[in-house]
Amino acid sequence: MTDTLFDRGYARITEGLVHHRRLGTGTPIVMLHASPASSRTLEPLGALLTSRHDVLMPDTPGNGASSPPALPIPELADYADMLDRACDRLGLETVDLYGTHTGAHIAIEWAIARPDRVRSLILDGVALLSPDQRAEFLDHYAPPQRPDASGTQFAWAWNMIRDQMIFWPHYRKDSAHLRRDGQFEPGLLHDLTMDLLGSLETYHQPYQAVFRHDVLARLPLVTRPVLWLQGEVGVLDTDASAALARLQDHRLVTVSDLATRATAIIDFIAAQGGRA
Repeated sequence: MTDTLFDRGYARITEGLVHHRRLGTGTPIVMLHASPASSRTLEPLGALLTSRHDVLMPDTPGNGASSPPALPIPELADYADMLDRACDRLGLETVDLYGTHTGAHIAIEWAIARPDRVRSLILDGVALLSPDQRAEFLDHYAPPQRPDASGTQFAWAWNMIRDQMIFWPHYRKDSAHLRRDGQFEPGLLHDLTMDLLGSLETYHQPYQAVFRHDVLARLPLVTRPVLWLQGEVGVLDTDASAALARLQDHRLVTVSDLATRATAIIDFIAAQGGRA
């Protein structure tokens, strides 16, 4: 996914191991990935930040190579707490925090719980869902899976990843729900499918925590400065005006690719007193 070779390691916490990718020098930024993938998906963006920042990209608990939460129905605050304790083990004190999609929702709860650690918050792809959408997604988006004797999980995982690139939500396969920006590079689809298979029995937990998350009610509790990265308004980039109105301190930047995201992140962190 990138020519940059990240170091890899683990932090041991009570629940098990939190796997991470790490590289760079400067002020630390923790980057949280989308579901159902791993931190591997953040390597292209993270690589653009390593010349200015110590980039730490953990696998969300229960995804990638990280141990799952101990609770049977973990909430976003539980994921944030596990990652916070992993930072303790890695000797990180103050961090800037980036999250995309599921990672953005975890980042919101982490910033609420630890404003003493999170200096600034960068949100990319927050799911601004109506109560009806959240209820529907809980029922249909991420059904629990287990391996079976016929190996049907392999075809299921490939089809889910492929359909996510075509439709939003992936289970509504009609013209009204077509995406315009899906990625179909075979290697990427393979990597995402392997990530999903690797977390087959726990992949649904962070998804479902997001769908239980009343994000508009939680945003007023964020006290740290927020950079809101906004893509072209469409099925995956809802008009953010309602969310922004609830934030105490925010900057909105429209982005179109990795380069514009990286520039916005670097400039924002520098404005907070981080390395320019």
